[in-house]
Amino acid sequence: MNRAGLSAFLCAALPLAAFAQRDPGHDRVVVPQTRIDLRDLGYSPLDLIPDGESGVTSLAVAPNGDIYGATSGTRSHLFVLNPLHGYVFPIGVIPGATSVTHSLVISDEGHAFIGAAPSGHLLEYTPGDFDQQSIEIGKPLAVTDHGTPVPGESIFALAIDRKANRIYGLTSPNAHLFSYSISTHMFQKLGIVAHSAPWGERNEHDKMMSRMLAVDGQGNVFVTGEDGYFFEVNGKEQTLQKLPIRAPAVPGREPYTRVDAFLTAKSGAIYGGTSDGYLFRLDPETHKVMNLGKPLNQYRIAGLAWGLNGKIYGAGGDESEMSRLFSYDPNDGSYDLLGFIDVNRRPYFTWAAYVIGDIVSDDRGTVYLGEDERISKLYLFFP
Repeated sequence: MNRAGLSAFLCAALPLAAFAQRDPGHDRVVVPQTRIDLRDLGYSPLDLIPDGESGVTSLAVAPNGDIYGATSGTRSHLFVLNPLHGYVFPIGVIPGATSVTHSLVISDEGHAFIGAAPSGHLLEYTPGDFDQQSIEIGKPLAVTDHGTPVPGESIFALAIDRKANRIYGLTSPNAHLFSYSISTHMFQKLGIVAHSAPWGERNEHDKMMSRMLAVDGQGNVFVTGEDGYFFEVNGKEQTLQKLPIRAPAVPGREPYTRVDAFLTAKSGAIYGGTSDGYLFRLDPETHKVMNLGKPLNQYRIAGLAWGLNGKIYGAGGDESEMSRLFSYDPNDGSYDLLGFIDVNRRPYFTWAAYVIGDIVSDDRGTVYLGEDERISKLYLFFP
Protein backbone atom coordinates (compact mmCIF):
# COMPACT_ATOMS: atom_id res chain seq x y z
CA MET A 1 0.00 0.00 0.00
CA ASN A 2 1.38 3.46 -0.98
CA ARG A 3 1.49 6.43 1.39
CA ALA A 4 -1.70 7.97 0.02
CA GLY A 5 -3.55 4.70 0.37
CA LEU A 6 -2.25 4.22 3.91
CA SER A 7 -3.36 7.73 4.88
CA ALA A 8 -6.83 7.12 3.52
CA PHE A 9 -7.02 3.80 5.41
CA LEU A 10 -5.96 5.43 8.70
CA CYS A 11 -8.44 8.26 8.28
CA ALA A 12 -11.21 5.71 7.87
CA ALA A 13 -10.03 3.39 10.64
CA LEU A 14 -9.14 5.88 13.36
CA PRO A 15 -12.70 7.08 14.00
CA LEU A 16 -13.77 3.47 14.41
CA ALA A 17 -10.90 2.74 16.80
CA ALA A 18 -11.66 5.84 18.82
CA PHE A 19 -15.34 4.93 18.86
CA ALA A 20 -14.50 1.43 20.13
CA GLN A 21 -12.68 2.82 23.18
CA ARG A 22 -15.21 3.53 25.91
CA ASP A 23 -15.40 7.08 27.19
CA PRO A 24 -14.66 7.85 30.88
CA GLY A 25 -18.35 7.96 31.67
CA HIS A 26 -18.44 4.17 31.64
CA ASP A 27 -16.08 4.07 34.61
CA ARG A 28 -18.77 5.55 36.84
CA VAL A 29 -20.94 2.43 36.65
CA VAL A 30 -18.25 -0.13 37.47
CA VAL A 31 -15.72 -0.62 40.24
CA PRO A 32 -13.42 2.46 40.20
CA GLN A 33 -10.46 1.70 37.95
CA THR A 34 -7.98 2.57 40.70
CA ARG A 35 -9.43 -0.32 42.71
CA ILE A 36 -9.28 -3.25 40.29
CA ASP A 37 -6.61 -4.94 38.20
CA LEU A 38 -5.97 -8.26 36.51
CA ARG A 39 -3.18 -10.74 35.89
CA ASP A 40 -2.59 -13.08 32.98
CA LEU A 41 -2.19 -16.72 33.96
CA GLY A 42 1.53 -16.74 33.22
CA TYR A 43 4.02 -14.63 31.31
CA SER A 44 2.35 -13.02 28.31
CA PRO A 45 2.37 -13.57 25.41
CA LEU A 46 3.84 -17.09 25.21
CA ASP A 47 4.11 -18.68 28.65
CA LEU A 48 0.40 -18.71 29.43
CA ILE A 49 -2.02 -21.42 30.50
CA PRO A 50 -3.65 -22.19 27.12
CA ASP A 51 -7.11 -21.11 25.99
CA GLY A 52 -9.70 -23.72 26.90
CA GLU A 53 -7.65 -24.80 29.91
CA SER A 54 -7.61 -21.57 31.89
CA GLY A 55 -11.02 -21.39 33.61
CA VAL A 56 -10.24 -20.63 37.26
CA THR A 57 -12.55 -22.81 39.36
CA SER A 58 -10.60 -23.09 42.64
CA LEU A 59 -8.63 -20.55 44.69
CA ALA A 60 -6.96 -20.96 48.09
CA VAL A 61 -4.75 -18.84 50.34
CA ALA A 62 -1.67 -20.48 51.86
CA PRO A 63 -0.49 -19.72 55.42
CA ASN A 64 2.44 -17.72 53.96
CA GLY A 65 0.05 -15.55 51.92
CA ASP A 66 0.59 -17.14 48.50
CA ILE A 67 -2.54 -17.46 46.36
CA TYR A 68 -2.97 -20.85 44.70
CA GLY A 69 -5.40 -21.56 41.90
CA ALA A 70 -6.55 -24.50 39.81
CA THR A 71 -8.18 -24.42 36.40
CA SER A 72 -10.71 -26.52 34.53
CA GLY A 73 -10.96 -27.28 30.83
CA THR A 74 -9.27 -29.68 28.45
CA ARG A 75 -6.63 -30.04 31.16
CA SER A 76 -6.37 -28.67 34.69
CA HIS A 77 -3.39 -26.56 35.75
CA LEU A 78 -2.10 -25.46 39.15
CA PHE A 79 -0.73 -21.94 39.49
CA VAL A 80 0.47 -19.64 42.26
CA LEU A 81 0.68 -15.89 42.80
CA ASN A 82 3.04 -14.41 45.36
CA PRO A 83 1.46 -11.03 46.23
CA LEU A 84 4.89 -9.49 46.81
CA HIS A 85 5.96 -10.36 43.27
CA GLY A 86 2.54 -9.76 41.74
CA TYR A 87 2.62 -12.21 38.84
CA VAL A 88 1.06 -15.62 38.24
CA PHE A 89 3.40 -18.59 37.99
CA PRO A 90 1.93 -21.68 36.22
CA ILE A 91 3.29 -24.71 38.10
CA GLY A 92 2.10 -27.67 36.06
CA VAL A 93 -0.68 -29.86 34.66
CA ILE A 94 -2.63 -31.76 37.32
CA PRO A 95 -2.61 -35.53 36.61
CA GLY A 96 -5.98 -37.13 35.91
CA ALA A 97 -7.87 -33.85 36.05
CA THR A 98 -9.92 -31.83 33.62
CA SER A 99 -11.81 -30.12 36.43
CA VAL A 100 -10.98 -28.89 39.94
CA THR A 101 -14.12 -27.25 41.38
CA HIS A 102 -13.67 -25.66 44.81
CA SER A 103 -11.38 -28.62 45.47
CA LEU A 104 -8.08 -26.94 46.35
CA VAL A 105 -7.02 -26.53 50.00
CA ILE A 106 -3.70 -25.68 51.65
CA SER A 107 -2.52 -27.41 54.79
CA ASP A 108 -0.89 -25.75 57.78
CA GLU A 109 2.48 -26.89 56.38
CA GLY A 110 1.74 -25.12 53.09
CA HIS A 111 1.09 -28.23 51.01
CA ALA A 112 -1.61 -28.00 48.34
CA PHE A 113 -4.23 -30.77 48.31
CA ILE A 114 -6.19 -31.12 45.07
CA GLY A 115 -9.41 -33.01 44.41
CA ALA A 116 -9.19 -34.20 40.83
CA ALA A 117 -12.12 -34.79 38.52
CA PRO A 118 -12.92 -37.06 36.83
CA SER A 119 -10.29 -39.39 38.32
CA GLY A 120 -11.47 -38.79 41.90
CA HIS A 121 -7.94 -38.90 43.32
CA LEU A 122 -6.77 -36.73 46.20
CA LEU A 123 -3.38 -35.30 45.22
CA GLU A 124 -0.77 -33.50 47.29
CA TYR A 125 1.67 -30.96 45.91
CA THR A 126 4.69 -29.84 47.93
CA PRO A 127 5.79 -26.31 46.91
CA GLY A 128 9.33 -25.62 45.80
CA ASP A 129 11.32 -22.46 45.28
CA PHE A 130 9.45 -20.80 42.42
CA ASP A 131 12.13 -18.13 42.06
CA GLN A 132 14.56 -20.83 40.95
CA GLN A 133 12.16 -22.46 38.48
CA SER A 134 11.32 -21.62 34.89
CA ILE A 135 7.82 -21.79 33.44
CA GLU A 136 7.18 -24.91 31.36
CA ILE A 137 3.61 -24.88 30.10
CA GLY A 138 2.32 -28.44 29.90
CA LYS A 139 4.83 -29.88 32.38
CA PRO A 140 3.21 -32.60 34.57
CA LEU A 141 2.71 -31.53 38.16
CA ALA A 142 4.77 -33.58 40.62
CA VAL A 143 2.28 -34.86 43.20
CA THR A 144 1.78 -37.54 45.83
CA ASP A 145 -1.35 -39.57 45.04
CA HIS A 146 -3.36 -40.46 48.16
CA GLY A 147 -5.93 -42.50 46.26
CA THR A 148 -9.69 -42.19 45.93
CA PRO A 149 -12.09 -41.68 48.85
CA VAL A 150 -14.95 -43.36 46.96
CA PRO A 151 -13.96 -45.50 43.95
CA GLY A 152 -15.74 -44.47 40.76
CA GLU A 153 -16.62 -41.00 42.08
CA SER A 154 -15.10 -37.62 41.22
CA ILE A 155 -14.17 -35.12 43.92
CA PHE A 156 -16.63 -32.23 43.77
CA ALA A 157 -15.55 -29.96 46.67
CA LEU A 158 -13.00 -29.83 49.50
CA ALA A 159 -12.55 -27.93 52.77
CA ILE A 160 -9.84 -28.12 55.41
CA ASP A 161 -9.73 -27.95 59.20
CA ARG A 162 -6.12 -26.88 59.78
CA LYS A 163 -6.41 -27.21 63.56
CA ALA A 164 -7.40 -30.87 63.28
CA ASN A 165 -5.18 -31.50 60.24
CA ARG A 166 -8.18 -32.98 58.45
CA ILE A 167 -9.72 -32.53 54.98
CA TYR A 168 -13.42 -32.92 54.18
CA GLY A 169 -14.90 -33.50 50.76
CA LEU A 170 -17.93 -34.24 48.61
CA THR A 171 -17.97 -36.60 45.65
CA SER A 172 -19.89 -36.52 42.41
CA PRO A 173 -22.27 -37.74 41.11
CA ASN A 174 -23.54 -39.60 44.19
CA ALA A 175 -22.92 -37.00 46.95
CA HIS A 176 -20.74 -39.01 49.32
CA LEU A 177 -19.26 -36.97 52.16
CA PHE A 178 -15.82 -38.06 53.38
CA SER A 179 -12.93 -36.98 55.57
CA TYR A 180 -9.19 -37.51 55.21
CA SER A 181 -6.66 -37.41 58.03
CA ILE A 182 -3.45 -35.76 56.81
CA SER A 183 -1.43 -37.31 59.64
CA THR A 184 -2.65 -40.91 59.25
CA HIS A 185 -3.37 -40.78 55.47
CA MET A 186 -6.72 -42.46 56.08
CA PHE A 187 -10.09 -41.79 54.41
CA GLN A 188 -13.39 -42.13 56.26
CA LYS A 189 -16.79 -42.25 54.59
CA LEU A 190 -19.31 -40.16 56.52
CA GLY A 191 -22.53 -40.67 54.58
CA ILE A 192 -24.58 -39.46 51.62
CA VAL A 193 -26.28 -36.05 51.49
CA ALA A 194 -28.37 -36.60 48.33
CA HIS A 195 -29.85 -39.96 47.33
CA SER A 196 -31.79 -38.89 44.25
CA ALA A 197 -31.99 -36.07 41.73
CA PRO A 198 -34.84 -33.53 42.00
CA TRP A 199 -38.15 -34.79 40.69
CA GLY A 200 -40.00 -33.18 37.82
CA GLU A 201 -37.26 -31.47 35.83
CA ARG A 202 -36.39 -33.38 32.68
CA ASN A 203 -33.19 -31.41 32.17
CA GLU A 204 -32.00 -31.81 35.78
CA HIS A 205 -30.16 -35.08 36.31
CA ASP A 206 -27.62 -34.10 38.96
CA LYS A 207 -28.11 -34.74 42.64
CA MET A 208 -28.25 -31.42 44.48
CA MET A 209 -25.39 -30.80 46.90
CA SER A 210 -23.52 -27.68 47.87
CA ARG A 211 -20.62 -26.57 45.70
CA MET A 212 -18.62 -25.75 48.83
CA LEU A 213 -18.28 -26.92 52.44
CA ALA A 214 -17.98 -24.77 55.57
CA VAL A 215 -15.88 -25.54 58.66
CA ASP A 216 -16.80 -23.64 61.82
CA GLY A 217 -14.53 -22.70 64.72
CA GLN A 218 -15.29 -25.96 66.56
CA GLY A 219 -14.27 -28.15 63.64
CA ASN A 220 -17.82 -29.02 62.60
CA VAL A 221 -18.65 -29.09 58.89
CA PHE A 222 -21.78 -27.87 57.12
CA VAL A 223 -23.05 -28.77 53.63
CA THR A 224 -26.39 -28.79 51.86
CA GLY A 225 -27.90 -31.77 50.11
CA GLU A 226 -31.17 -33.18 48.90
CA ASP A 227 -34.16 -30.78 48.92
CA GLY A 228 -31.88 -27.97 50.09
CA TYR A 229 -31.47 -29.32 53.64
CA PHE A 230 -28.36 -28.67 55.70
CA PHE A 231 -26.19 -31.52 56.98
CA GLU A 232 -23.65 -31.27 59.78
CA VAL A 233 -20.55 -33.35 60.51
CA ASN A 234 -19.48 -33.49 64.14
CA GLY A 235 -15.75 -32.90 63.86
CA LYS A 236 -14.84 -34.80 67.02
CA GLU A 237 -17.06 -37.83 66.53
CA GLN A 238 -16.93 -37.86 62.71
CA THR A 239 -20.67 -38.43 62.48
CA LEU A 240 -23.16 -36.96 60.00
CA GLN A 241 -26.66 -35.70 60.76
CA LYS A 242 -29.38 -34.08 58.68
CA LEU A 243 -30.62 -30.79 60.13
CA PRO A 244 -34.26 -29.58 60.00
CA ILE A 245 -33.26 -26.37 58.19
CA ARG A 246 -33.01 -25.46 54.52
CA ALA A 247 -31.04 -23.02 52.43
CA PRO A 248 -33.10 -19.96 51.39
CA ALA A 249 -34.82 -20.47 48.05
CA VAL A 250 -37.57 -19.12 45.84
CA PRO A 251 -40.74 -20.81 47.22
CA GLY A 252 -41.28 -24.08 45.38
CA ARG A 253 -37.66 -24.33 44.26
CA GLU A 254 -36.27 -25.91 47.44
CA PRO A 255 -35.43 -29.25 45.73
CA TYR A 256 -33.37 -27.39 43.12
CA THR A 257 -31.45 -25.20 45.55
CA ARG A 258 -27.87 -25.61 46.70
CA VAL A 259 -25.33 -23.45 48.48
CA ASP A 260 -22.80 -22.13 45.99
CA ALA A 261 -20.52 -20.31 48.45
CA PHE A 262 -19.68 -20.44 52.16
CA LEU A 263 -17.72 -17.99 54.30
CA THR A 264 -16.96 -18.39 58.02
CA ALA A 265 -16.69 -15.30 60.23
CA LYS A 266 -14.38 -14.86 63.22
CA SER A 267 -17.52 -14.58 65.34
CA GLY A 268 -18.40 -18.16 64.42
CA ALA A 269 -21.29 -17.30 62.12
CA ILE A 270 -21.34 -18.87 58.67
CA TYR A 271 -22.42 -16.81 55.67
CA GLY A 272 -23.48 -18.38 52.42
CA GLY A 273 -24.90 -17.71 48.98
CA THR A 274 -27.36 -19.95 47.17
CA SER A 275 -28.03 -20.96 43.60
CA ASP A 276 -31.15 -18.75 43.68
CA GLY A 277 -28.95 -15.76 44.56
CA TYR A 278 -29.83 -15.35 48.25
CA LEU A 279 -27.31 -14.39 50.91
CA PHE A 280 -27.86 -15.96 54.34
CA ARG A 281 -26.33 -16.31 57.79
CA LEU A 282 -26.21 -19.63 59.64
CA ASP A 283 -25.66 -19.86 63.40
CA PRO A 284 -23.78 -23.15 63.82
CA GLU A 285 -24.77 -23.46 67.50
CA THR A 286 -28.51 -22.76 67.32
CA HIS A 287 -28.90 -24.04 63.74
CA LYS A 288 -30.90 -20.99 62.76
CA VAL A 289 -30.77 -19.61 59.22
CA MET A 290 -31.45 -15.94 58.51
CA ASN A 291 -32.25 -14.97 54.94
CA LEU A 292 -30.42 -11.70 54.20
CA GLY A 293 -32.11 -11.19 50.83
CA LYS A 294 -30.87 -11.00 47.27
CA PRO A 295 -27.97 -8.62 46.65
CA LEU A 296 -28.48 -8.85 42.89
CA ASN A 297 -31.33 -9.60 40.54
CA GLN A 298 -29.45 -12.66 39.30
CA TYR A 299 -29.05 -16.34 40.05
CA ARG A 300 -26.03 -17.79 41.83
CA ILE A 301 -23.55 -16.27 44.23
CA ALA A 302 -20.28 -17.59 42.87
CA GLY A 303 -18.10 -16.75 45.86
CA LEU A 304 -17.69 -14.69 49.02
CA ALA A 305 -14.64 -13.13 50.70
CA TRP A 306 -13.85 -10.80 53.59
CA GLY A 307 -12.47 -7.29 53.25
CA LEU A 308 -10.33 -5.63 55.92
CA ASN A 309 -13.17 -3.15 56.43
CA GLY A 310 -15.36 -5.96 57.81
CA LYS A 311 -17.54 -6.13 54.71
CA ILE A 312 -18.28 -9.26 52.71
CA TYR A 313 -17.57 -9.09 48.98
CA GLY A 314 -19.20 -11.38 46.49
CA ALA A 315 -19.99 -11.91 42.84
CA GLY A 316 -23.33 -12.99 41.45
CA GLY A 317 -24.61 -14.23 38.14
CA ASP A 318 -24.53 -17.46 36.16
CA GLU A 319 -23.29 -18.32 32.67
CA SER A 320 -26.24 -16.62 30.99
CA GLU A 321 -25.58 -13.20 32.53
CA MET A 322 -22.62 -10.93 33.11
CA SER A 323 -21.23 -11.27 36.63
CA ARG A 324 -21.55 -8.33 39.02
CA LEU A 325 -19.75 -7.47 42.23
CA PHE A 326 -21.46 -6.50 45.49
CA SER A 327 -20.63 -5.91 49.15
CA TYR A 328 -22.57 -6.58 52.35
CA ASP A 329 -21.94 -4.91 55.69
CA PRO A 330 -22.85 -7.25 58.59
CA ASN A 331 -22.88 -4.30 60.99
CA ASP A 332 -25.89 -2.56 59.49
CA GLY A 333 -27.17 -5.07 56.92
CA SER A 334 -26.57 -2.74 53.98
CA TYR A 335 -25.63 -3.72 50.43
CA ASP A 336 -23.57 -1.84 47.87
CA LEU A 337 -23.85 -2.81 44.23
CA LEU A 338 -20.39 -2.35 42.73
CA GLY A 339 -21.13 -3.23 39.12
CA PHE A 340 -19.24 -5.21 36.54
CA ILE A 341 -15.88 -6.88 37.14
CA ASP A 342 -14.16 -4.78 34.55
CA VAL A 343 -10.57 -3.63 34.04
CA ASN A 344 -10.30 -0.70 31.65
CA ARG A 345 -6.79 0.42 30.70
CA ARG A 346 -7.47 2.76 27.82
CA PRO A 347 -5.93 2.90 25.29
CA TYR A 348 -4.11 -0.41 25.83
CA PHE A 349 -6.83 -2.92 26.66
CA THR A 350 -10.18 -3.51 28.32
CA TRP A 351 -11.28 -6.81 29.83
CA ALA A 352 -14.49 -7.76 31.61
CA ALA A 353 -15.41 -11.03 33.32
CA TYR A 354 -18.71 -12.68 32.46
CA VAL A 355 -18.36 -15.75 34.71
CA ILE A 356 -16.54 -15.98 38.06
CA GLY A 357 -15.41 -19.38 39.29
CA ASP A 358 -14.12 -18.63 42.80
CA ILE A 359 -13.22 -15.80 45.20
CA VAL A 360 -10.78 -15.51 48.11
CA SER A 361 -9.13 -12.68 50.05
CA ASP A 362 -5.77 -12.41 51.82
CA ASP A 363 -4.70 -10.79 55.09
CA ARG A 364 -3.81 -7.59 53.21
CA GLY A 365 -7.44 -7.16 52.24
CA THR A 366 -7.00 -7.89 48.53
CA VAL A 367 -9.90 -9.81 47.01
CA TYR A 368 -8.97 -12.26 44.24
CA LEU A 369 -11.58 -13.28 41.66
CA GLY A 370 -10.94 -16.16 39.27
CA GLU A 371 -12.55 -15.88 35.86
CA ASP A 372 -14.08 -19.10 34.47
CA GLU A 373 -14.17 -18.72 30.71
CA ARG A 374 -12.32 -20.02 27.65
CA ILE A 375 -9.71 -17.27 28.07
CA SER A 376 -9.49 -16.34 31.73
CA LYS A 377 -7.71 -13.88 34.00
CA LEU A 378 -7.15 -13.49 37.73
CA TYR A 379 -8.67 -10.24 39.03
CA LEU A 380 -7.35 -8.26 42.00
CA PHE A 381 -9.87 -6.01 43.75
CA PHE A 382 -8.72 -3.51 46.38
CA PRO A 383 -11.76 -2.45 48.45
